[in-house]
Amino acid sequence: MKQRYGLSGYQLKIIAIAFMLLDHIYTEVLVGLPGIPDFSILDMASRFVSPLFFFLMIEGYFYTRSRQKYLSRLLTTGIVMAIGNLITHFIMNAPITFYTILNPNIFLSLAAGFGIVWLLDTIIEKKKCLLIFPLILVSVLTLFTEASIFALVFPYLMYISRKTGKSWILYLGTLLLSALFLSQSLSDASMTLWQKLSFNPEFLVFTVLPFIYLYNGKKGGTSSAFEKYFFYGFYPIHIWFGSVAKFSDKSILV
Repeated sequence: MKQRYGLSGYQLKIIAIAFMLLDHIYTEVLVGLPGIPDFSILDMASRFVSPLFFFLMIEGYFYTRSRQKYLSRLLTTGIVMAIGNLITHFIMNAPITFYTILNPNIFLSLAAGFGIVWLLDTIIEKKKCLLIFPLILVSVLTLFTEASIFALVFPYLMYISRKTGKSWILYLGTLLLSALFLSQSLSDASMTLWQKLSFNPEFLVFTVLPFIYLYNGKKGGTSSAFEKYFFYGFYPIHIWFGSVAKFSDKSILV
């Protein structure tokens, strides 16, 4: 999986953040405004972002100095984001449901994925078989997070692929996931083909594979505190701003 050339983890993260920001500006701010054309293709083109964050998170699991601190950061940010989601919806008088807490909240999905890998690794490497029960529990809870089935399956795929040194397991597994999502997208007979694909673009998770292939196995960046914690702040803040724009009266912008 590692190569001497290609892109570092830091460079991949910047690419993912850029695509994510453009996608959210369109879907949360611009959609609904008069004269804005259909840029669904932008949403589809960014389907690699979440899988790439998962890939980099699991890579981080194997390199971090403290797995406990890493998981704590993910969980803490996930909890803060859940509270922020509730506050944002309350201020904007938007409907508040259980879904409000969990979506969007990629940090809870990442934390669940991290927990799966850590438990699985401990069971295999340290022969602590009783941890199979917490692993089952975390796996089930993962299905209720934003990334749902992907957050459940991808960590297993990547762990097995990395431990065995067989990259094809990750590639093939991701393609099979895409095929599953595609079959779900095509199941609604009431929509046109374009509507089926653009409204449910999760089948495009396979587009993360070229980025994984280009990963050179290096962290990259300067390892500064700003680079380390930037995403933890940027993601929830830009989501909250997007939520305010989404639930605002866009007629005032016309």
